[in-house]
Amino acid sequence: MRIPDITYFDIFQKYDRIRQEELERYNLEAASGKKLLKPSDDPVNFVRALRYKKLNRNIETYLRNSDLVLTKLETAESTMGTIVNTGEALRAKIVQILNTGVINGDEAAALKDYFIKMKDYIVNQANIAVGGDYLFGGVKSKTPPFANDGTYQGETQETTAPVSKGVELNTTYNGAEYMGVNYASGKILLVDVIDAIVNAIDSGNIGQLNTATINVDLDNTGTAKPMKILDAFDAGLSKIMEHRSQIGSQIATLNDLKTQNESLKLKFSNLVSEMEDADYSATIMNLQKSQTAYQALLAAISSTRDLSLLNFLK
Repeated sequence: MRIPDITYFDIFQKYDRIRQEELERYNLEAASGKKLLKPSDDPVNFVRALRYKKLNRNIETYLRNSDLVLTKLETAESTMGTIVNTGEALRAKIVQILNTGVINGDEAAALKDYFIKMKDYIVNQANIAVGGDYLFGGVKSKTPPFANDGTYQGETQETTAPVSKGVELNTTYNGAEYMGVNYASGKILLVDVIDAIVNAIDSGNIGQLNTATINVDLDNTGTAKPMKILDAFDAGLSKIMEHRSQIGSQIATLNDLKTQNESLKLKFSNLVSEMEDADYSATIMNLQKSQTAYQALLAAISSTRDLSLLNFLK
């Protein structure tokens, strides 16, 4: 009596499918380097890995924004530092002319040329742009925020970008505040002072500067108060220095946040790797075991194909 061929076929088909699936899986693991190939492999870790990947995508967005924001912050801080340095040099010159009552024509021409060039330099610096965007124009970033005479023509609303969860930092700035605009005239207050000095030089009597005043409203209160030339200049320069300091604080904050985000990204990447990545040595060993088992299955089926119960009767 023979064991039915259909029985051999069923046995072979069952174990052939098992070994084929094992071989396919370990080959895929070896090729992809991943042990989580589909959700059913480990539903819990598969969901966790997806969540960590989503967090990492958010962090990558924050890091890209951080690079953009840092470039603009550093440019703004450097620009304002240049204006402050220029202002300090101008202040020394203003103190000098306040102590001079009468000057000759050549001296007047030289002084006037100096102050006009400094005015143009300050306005040009205030119109600094990065990548085609004017930094100190607020949301109106495609046109120069300051006219040639120092009048602010930008917007007070600023643009920001998220650099961490719940944290947004400026990408453009309200030039009226950062550049110390005198709301009474609409001009940068430093420029107002320079214009007053140039007018005094044109009159031939710079001695009048000791008593001259400028109506100043730096806080947009709608109420201007008269200030002497040097006091007005100091007020405008202090306003710029104050906002420059704020930008410096933002740079420090951004660098800290960037370091934290990079650390979190590395941590989440390692967690995903632990859940998803295959152990190559274990995968190769399992592949070899499956290949050996499959070959043994083929050999066993081949050797038992012609067996009969009569062979076991004595």
